[in-house]
Amino acid sequence: MTDPISPDWLAVLGDWLEGIDLLQFALGTAALVLVIRLLVRLWPWLRRVVALIEALGTLPGFMERTDASVRRLRRQVEDDHERLHDELHEELRDELRDELAPDPGADPEDRAPSPRPRRRAPWSRP
Repeated sequence: MTDPISPDWLAVLGDWLEGIDLLQFALGTAALVLVIRLLVRLWPWLRRVVALIEALGTLPGFMERTDASVRRLRRQVEDDHERLHDELHEELRDELRDELAPDPGADPEDRAPSPRPRRRAPWSRP
């Protein structure tokens, strides 16, 4: 009881196999086995290629996150640099003031002459 639209697949397969001799069948089977073995051997490489393609798809987002992190870290380093620079200048100023301040109990003639102020380079900070 087959529909006129759907052919009897077993009969079609039998007709197709009648036209194939043993040599053609052996060559087809050997080619199929060779293709399967090739796929098995190349499977790790194919997985790596697929992983690489997926990784390249996520690269723009990774670059944006990295750029944002670098900008944040650069800003933090610049802020820390300025803060440490100011603290160091203040500490050195206090140290020099204490070191170069005249001793109130010393004789004015025994005091060492005060050092001449150094001229600042144009690029140095005040």
